[in-house]
Order: sequence, then structure tokens, then C-alpha cells
Amino acid sequence: LEEYMLVVGSKTRYRTVGRGVFHCERCGGDRGYQHRSGTRWLVVLGVPVRRSDGAAGEHLRCVECGTCYRVELLAVPTVEQMRAALLEATTAAVLAMLQAGGWEHPAARRRGIEMIKDAGSAEYSEASLLVAVPAMRAELAEHPAGQERESAPRLRSALEMFGLQLEARAKEWFLAAVVQVGLADGSLSADERQVARMIARYLGMSQARAQDVIWLTEVASA
Repeated sequence: LEEYMLVVGSKTRYRTVGRGVFHCERCGGDRGYQHRSGTRWLVVLGVPVRRSDGAAGEHLRCVECGTCYRVELLAVPTVEQMRAALLEATTAAVLAMLQAGGWEHPAARRRGIEMIKDAGSAEYSEASLLVAVPAMRAELAEHPAGQERESAPRLRSALEMFGLQLEARAKEWFLAAVVQVGLADGSLSADERQVARMIARYLGMSQARAQDVIWLTEVASA
């Protein structure tokens, strides 16, 4: 029996079924990965002779450090994806706030441009706003002021994706920064307040907490 066990056994062989970039926890940054799928084989005298029943599973292998992870790690955004989400959400939220009332005021435009630049678009300018704000206004114009605006697919998509990456305090900070854009030309209008509540909802904040953040931001800017 012992001799038999020495010559017959099983071995798992892996093949690469995909490649990409993910966040390697061991490396601490974005790295390339191999998506590998395993198959168990019956081995006789060290030679694979046939597949065994049952799959060996799949995993992700970092090409830099060799660490293996569950495939579910792909749900964690990379640093590059987080940067892109920040810029897209910031741009969409600022444009929504400006179209609601601050577009005609230089101070509001400057505040909005500064926020977008800080989010990663160093070249953003007044000329960029000339193109972008009318487009956002058209997207939000399907419902009259005072009604809940649910017809903003770009804004909703950008904020919901971004909100998944943020803790509660970060959501509050982001909302306050957008409200400050609306306050740059004076007090919030009804439309600006409505946009602020909509942004909070898409970020995943409760309306009660959103109202607190809006009020505190107004008090601080008074």
C-alpha cells in the first residue's frame, strides 16, 4: 500500500484565463494579476494521466509578489479607478449645483472650477464650463423645479459609484464642499437646495443627515 501511494496521487494544474490590474494588498498598490483556474489530475509516477472529478477553483495571482487572492477581490477598486470616480463625481455634482443657480456668478464658477481641479482635472477652465453646464441643465430639465429630479442618469451613476467608496464622514465632507459652491454667490436657492438633497441621496446619505450637513455648511459660511 505504501509503495502504491508513492506512485499514484493527484496534482492541481493551473492555467491563466485572464489578466488585468487590481489592488494587491501585500504590495500596497495597483499591480498586474493573472486570473488562474485550476484542474485536479490523477498522477501516476509523476505523470498526469487524467482529470479528477471536481474543480480546484480559481484565484488571482499578483504578478509582482506572487500572492494569491480570492476572485472577489476584483470588486475592490484600484487606485486609478478611485481617482477616476472622484473626478467624475465631483464634476457632475459641481455642474449640477452651478446649473441650479450659480452659473451667472463668477465667485460660484471659480469655486466650482477649483473643486474640479482639486479632484484631478488641472486643465479645467471657464471654457470647460461653457460646454458642460448647458449639457447638465438639459439633463436635469425634464422635471420642473420643486419636483424630485430622477432623470439625471449621468449624475446618479457617478455619485452612486463614488458613494460606494466613501465612509460616512467622507460623504458629509463631499456634500459640504458642493454646497459651498452653491453658497459662493449668497444663500442657497430652492433649486440649489434640491440639488444638494439629490446629491446626498445618490451618495447614500439619509435625508436627515443631509439636512444637518447643509444647515451646518450654511451656518459656517454666514
